[in-house]
Amino acid sequence: MKEGFATGAGLILVGLVLQYSVGPIHWSDFAFPINGIFLILYLLTLVVVYLLRHRVRLFAFLFTAEAAVPTLIYAALLTVVMGLTRQVAPHERAIDPIGLTQMLSFWPFVFIYARLAGIVGLIALRQILHFRLREVPSMLSHIGLFIAIVSATLGSADMERVKLTAQTDMPEWRATHEQGFMELPLAIQLEKFTIDEYPPKLLVINSKTGKSIPAKNPDIVLIDKHFREGMLHQWRIRVRQNLPLAAPVITSDTTRYVAWGSSGAVTALLVEAQPMKDGKEVGKPLVGWVTCGSYLFPFQELKLTKDLSLVMARREPERYASRIHVYTQSQKNIVATVEVNKPVTVDGWKIYQLSYDESMGRWSETSTFELVKDPWLPAVYVGIYLLLAGAILTFIVSQKRR
Repeated sequence: MKEGFATGAGLILVGLVLQYSVGPIHWSDFAFPINGIFLILYLLTLVVVYLLRHRVRLFAFLFTAEAAVPTLIYAALLTVVMGLTRQVAPHERAIDPIGLTQMLSFWPFVFIYARLAGIVGLIALRQILHFRLREVPSMLSHIGLFIAIVSATLGSADMERVKLTAQTDMPEWRATHEQGFMELPLAIQLEKFTIDEYPPKLLVINSKTGKSIPAKNPDIVLIDKHFREGMLHQWRIRVRQNLPLAAPVITSDTTRYVAWGSSGAVTALLVEAQPMKDGKEVGKPLVGWVTCGSYLFPFQELKLTKDLSLVMARREPERYASRIHVYTQSQKNIVATVEVNKPVTVDGWKIYQLSYDESMGRWSETSTFELVKDPWLPAVYVGIYLLLAGAILTFIVSQKRR
């Protein structure tokens, strides 16, 4: 174990020297075909180490638990540090003098994981060449872990991640990334943007300061389909009329709302607010319209007292999606609906719903998408599936042996 910890510390020390002398690793320099050449050299190195394991003591040492356990401990510690440290984007500079805020480009981190992947790969190679049926679960786990680590690391250089803002009037094929603009081999045009919102919320605010009451943890009333009445800061709230889509009609002395389904419509509630004290009604109820406003109409509040007002919070999106047309270089016109966490795959690109024009709300005429292309991702999935299969077989075999 002492040798395992000593050699691991030596790798970390060499990595720190490289970190201070040449700077962090730039994974963009390892794009294809460089990463492919590096993969071949790495695999050939493992084969040479395996063939010379009986002649070189260091190579034989890599097959032992005394080498694996310290490496796992170092990898776990560095991973915990990465999880506890705010990481910056790959194209940005680390914000700490050591480089811990850009751990994936930190030389000691890469060295430790390269050694870990090498040990796992050597064990998998030995299990393949000396096949035993009872070692199948372990072999699958080692092969899967090796494929997942190596593919995810080398494949990061070929991964493309861009943002594209599509509109309803014309297709868009220009996207943005860290280095600027790029033209995509496909174009996206927004057909329709839809949004489902959570029920409206009412709260009481201080009219002079605009702060909610209580300030840090405001009381709210959720106006869903089951709402009958509720209490807000000693006011009993009832809803006389609920118009999901409405527009104001302004007369000389009053403002009322009518159903209206065109762009810019607001959610309007005709609210009755009854002052209460010790569970009893005090005075006459106040009746008025309350809305959250839109890009077209201002919000409407119900004045309760000189200092208090009843307002509606801006409605929060529950689900939003975009129906799009995707035009490819092969003259395809693909119509699909993109939702959050439900991407659409076209010619190797995964299209994710990222955002929309929040100032327009449900009437947004633009949608922002994130497009990701990762040609090494299938290999990562294969590694994960093999790792899962090995874990399941491990449980099955251990139950049979017991």
